[in-house]
Amino acid sequence: MVIRRALKEDADVIGEVHSDAWRQTYQGIFSQEYLDSDSPASRRGEFLRSLDDQDCVYMLLEEDGQAAGIVKLVRNGDEVEIASIYILEEYRGRGFGRKVLEFILSEYNDLRFVLWVLEANHNACAFYEKCGFELTDKVRLINRGGEFKQLMYVRDISVK
Repeated sequence: MVIRRALKEDADVIGEVHSDAWRQTYQGIFSQEYLDSDSPASRRGEFLRSLDDQDCVYMLLEEDGQAAGIVKLVRNGDEVEIASIYILEEYRGRGFGRKVLEFILSEYNDLRFVLWVLEANHNACAFYEKCGFELTDKVRLINRGGEFKQLMYVRDISVK
């Protein structure tokens, strides 16, 4: 697997992969109507707007020259929010998530990591806990065609 910073020329691929992997991830959690409202074009636009933000980084995950997933990171001082890790269904279960986290943690090894996980996404919660992230007492409600609870996880810089 290759992990590289996404470039402006990757906008179409980022849009497709982000939208497809996001819809696959939340199938059965969000309503089908809400899932169908997401599009590669909107994700492409989100990526292109992020290019003006020096604190936001998108990475593209590739396997054998094919896009396999995306990562979105947002830095805020001595903290990095892992805003998105989405891997296409056909690449899941092959260790990509762990490799991506190892890469991110090594690239930003002196920072604190924060991420928000949908409470209903039990697989993601278990994965992050296995990777050394700790559940905090912070929660937030989001609207994704209905109200959903997100849980905040952190991994402190002192944890290696």
